[in-house]
Amino acid sequence: MKSLSTRAAVATSIIAVLLATAVARSAIPDEFARLVEVKGPGVFSILEEPTLFRVTELDGLPCSSEVFEFLIDRPRLAMVLGRALDPAMDAYEIRETGDGSYRVDDGGKLVGVVELVEDGRGRRIYYISGFWKFSLGLALEGRMVLVPEYEESGDREGGRSVNTTTRGYMKVDNPLVGLLAKMVAHLFPGKVDGRINRFADSVKKVAEAMRDDPVGLYRLLLASDQVTAAEADEFREMALGGRLAGNPRKTS
Repeated sequence: MKSLSTRAAVATSIIAVLLATAVARSAIPDEFARLVEVKGPGVFSILEEPTLFRVTELDGLPCSSEVFEFLIDRPRLAMVLGRALDPAMDAYEIRETGDGSYRVDDGGKLVGVVELVEDGRGRRIYYISGFWKFSLGLALEGRMVLVPEYEESGDREGGRSVNTTTRGYMKVDNPLVGLLAKMVAHLFPGKVDGRINRFADSVKKVAEAMRDDPVGLYRLLLASDQVTAAEADEFREMALGGRLAGNPRKTS
C-alpha cells in the first residue's frame, strides 16, 4: 500500500500537469475563442503545434475594403475570375455544401471543406479539413486555420487601397515516421509556398482588373458556366452600379 507521502507526491504531480495544461491553453489568444467554441478543443493542436505556419502579406491592393469583402465572401466567383486572369492559378473547383461551407477540389489533388467560423469587420477565420495528394501516392490528411485580416488606406488623391495579412496554421494528421517524415519535412513547405504565391498573384490581378476593367470582368462571368446568374448580377451591381470604390479608370 502506498504511503501517504507517495500518494501526496502523485497528486501533486497530477495537479502540476493540469495547471501547466491550463496555462498553455490560456495562452491561446482571445481572437480564437469563437473558433474553439465552434470546433472544440481539437483546434488547440493546430494553433499550438502546427506542422507549418505561414504569414502572407499583400499591400496596396487597388480596391476598397467593400470590394475586397465582396470577393472573399464569394470564393467561387473570385476563383473564376482568378483563373480567367491567371492561367497559372491552381484549378480549384468550389461548390457550396448547403450548410454555409464550401467544398474545394483541385482535380482530386487537394480536396477540403472550408467553413467560415468568424465573420468580422477587417477579419475572417476559416476552418479547413481535407487531404492533399502530396507525392508518390501519399495523401496527407490535415486541418488548417486561416485568418485573413485587412484594412483600408487612402491617399491624397482620394484613391483607396487595401493591405492584407493572412496567417495560416496547417496541421498534418498522418503519423509520419522515418523516411516518410523526412520527405514531407523537405518537400511540404515548398509545395505549400508555391500554392500560396500563385494564389497571391491571382488576388493582385483580380484587384487590378476590378480597378481597370470591371466591365471585362463582368463579361467573363457571363461567359462562365461556373457561376450563377444571381452571382453575376451581384457582381454587376457592385462593380458597375456606382458602388465600385478605389481608383476606377474604365467603366464601359
